[in-house]
Parts: sequence; C-alpha cells; structure tokens
Amino acid sequence: MIEIDGRQILTELYEKVDPRHTAVVVIDMQKDFTTEGCFWHSLGQSVAEAGELAVRLARFLDAARANGVRVVHVMANYDPEYMNDPMHERLHRHGQARYCQSGTRGSEFHDGLEPRAGETVVVKHRFDAFFDTELHLVLQAAGIRTVIMTGLAVQGCVDSSTRHAYFLGYYTVFGEDLTGGASPEVHRMTLDSMRLMFGVTATADEIVAAWSPRG
Repeated sequence: MIEIDGRQILTELYEKVDPRHTAVVVIDMQKDFTTEGCFWHSLGQSVAEAGELAVRLARFLDAARANGVRVVHVMANYDPEYMNDPMHERLHRHGQARYCQSGTRGSEFHDGLEPRAGETVVVKHRFDAFFDTELHLVLQAAGIRTVIMTGLAVQGCVDSSTRHAYFLGYYTVFGEDLTGGASPEVHRMTLDSMRLMFGVTATADEIVAAWSPRG
C-alpha cells in the first residue's frame, strides 16, 4: 500500500483481493458456450477448453467461498426484444443463430457452476456486465473495492466488463487461467492489454495464495 495525495492506494495482490472487499464475478459460464450441441459448438468451435476452464473455475470458487469472498454470477440473455439493431446486424453478418435465449438448454449455467444459495445472479443483455444492470449497485452495497474477473469470453464479455469496472473505480484482477474462449494468441493479447491499461492479471493459484494468512 502506498499513499498518494492522502489516499491509501492498494498495490499488492493480497491487499487487492482481501476477502473483506473482494468479489469474484463469473461471466457467462453457460452451456451455449461450454457444451457440445449448443451454440458455440454448432459454429464448429471446440468446447473442450471451456470444459477445462469450468473445472478450474469450480475449484477456484470453492476456495473463494471458503475464504468468505463474495461470488456474483452474470448470465447473458439475448432475447430478440433486448437486442438493438447493430446486435441483430452482427448475427446476420456472421450467419449466426440467436443464442442465450430464455428457456433453452444453452442459457443454463454449466453443470457444477450453478449459483449457490445467497449468491447474486445478474442478467445482462449486452457484452458488458455493468451496462444497464444492477451489478454496480450490488457491489457497492457490499462494500466491494476489487473484482476478480472470470469466465467467457476472454476477449469479449470479460474484457468489456473489466474495462467498465476499471472506469467505475474498482481494482481489477483478471484471471489468467480463469478466463477462456479464444485462441492462445488472442488470450495472450487480452492479458497484455489488461496488465497495461486496466489492472493486474493473476492465476488461480496466485489469488488463492494471496488469501492465505500473512504473518
């Protein structure tokens, strides 16, 4: 921690992820992006990496809960009535069908990553989890200063939401191995951008170690 103009600025990872003021934000871990036969798989994309991410993330969330860290789940819903014209145009341009539709299997949380009792679920209609949602209010009401960003897709919804979190004044910790959905090159470039412009990156093991008692 350093003092700048009378303000106490958190500089170390263990300070930033202190359970007293930290939340893990889990973005779009839904079957449309993680499961064979759903949207992402229907586009010819491999969902194996997303499945591996889900296993790592489930272990990480268990550690977060054990350390008293708040967990917030973000669920995408792109029903037609919530989409603006450019969103419709994007699907048309890429020849994509609608996804994350109410009542479909694809909109469900990935098996094993369902919210636990008492954990907040925020529904978003844009890639950015803060845009026109209650996420900021939920975090502010809980006294949250740091968000640990996880989920899918690393270069899309997680990237967009992390940028907005930074603009709102949160310390951002971007999960290096807790995000996915892109090629290794795109993933690396996203991490580079995060480190340079919007916060810090850390692995699950590094974050969990930072929760260990310090002598």
